[in-house]
Amino acid sequence: MLSHFQASAQTRRNHARQLKAERRTTYHIITDRIIQALQAGVVPWRKPWRGHDQLPCNAVSKRTYHGINLLLLSLTPYTDHRWLTLRQANELGGHVRQGEHASIAVFWKRLEVEKEDDKYQRQKVSVPLLRYYPVFNAEQCVGLDLPVLDDWHAELKARIESAERVIQQMPSPPKIVEGGALAAYFPPQDLVRVPKIQDFESPEAYYSTLFHELGHSTGHETRLNRPGVTGQIVFGSCDYSREELVAELTSAFVCAEVGIDNSNLENAASYIHGWLHALSGDPRAVIAASGQAQRAANYIQGKLESDESPNLESAPGPEAVAP
Repeated sequence: MLSHFQASAQTRRNHARQLKAERRTTYHIITDRIIQALQAGVVPWRKPWRGHDQLPCNAVSKRTYHGINLLLLSLTPYTDHRWLTLRQANELGGHVRQGEHASIAVFWKRLEVEKEDDKYQRQKVSVPLLRYYPVFNAEQCVGLDLPVLDDWHAELKARIESAERVIQQMPSPPKIVEGGALAAYFPPQDLVRVPKIQDFESPEAYYSTLFHELGHSTGHETRLNRPGVTGQIVFGSCDYSREELVAELTSAFVCAEVGIDNSNLENAASYIHGWLHALSGDPRAVIAASGQAQRAANYIQGKLESDESPNLESAPGPEAVAP
């Protein structure tokens, strides 16, 4: 028979294993969905969003989804940007159509657990736990008490002005030099090089590329001090691919905010190969990359708070538990 102490220790070990299994399950579910899309030639962060007021959001709270949730919900074919839980659909007087399949969104839940320190003293610590919950698009529901969406259209000039304003107002920006045929960021000089806008197929392609390089620049030691920029990175290595993924997601998030269509992608096959290389064997990679990218996008837009935690989605309510 186990003593009280042994039973308590066994309970703690079982709880720790359960937490580890839940984390692994959620990470794998998310990564598998992204990898399956990439293998099918679909780049989930390359999508022509319709502007900040049309980004995916909760239909009830109106809270906009960010980070990894923006990617997960972009894998769906729906044009309505509003999402809700099954309970929310019922509370709005409607219901989800029979046979519809849920998408997933994630959030971080903090659990209080006890751990032993070096002196074998028990202390309570907060452990972040990644959870997911099912959501349905408004197009999958009937009878909802929601306003009819107006057709949204912004002139290209207005969108370009918005993108240019973000660049001009970036806090402590790197030096940007236009010209030549190369788009790159050079950390030692804290310098971004990009071809002139007229050398791109479209203004959208220019700004998408520039936001990518500015994404790299946020990793400079004077900004977010990201190891993928400040460390020694070997071209083609997994670390290199991960930093490229962070920069690409950063560009996607900023483009989504200002309404820039970033759906065109040259040499898609080579890019997809690199992203798959970054994600393979590491189910946490896409979560980490989206968190770093959201933080980088916030930095570029001057939104980063000193105490901000990257890519933390809070729970939408009592339904926010893993099914």
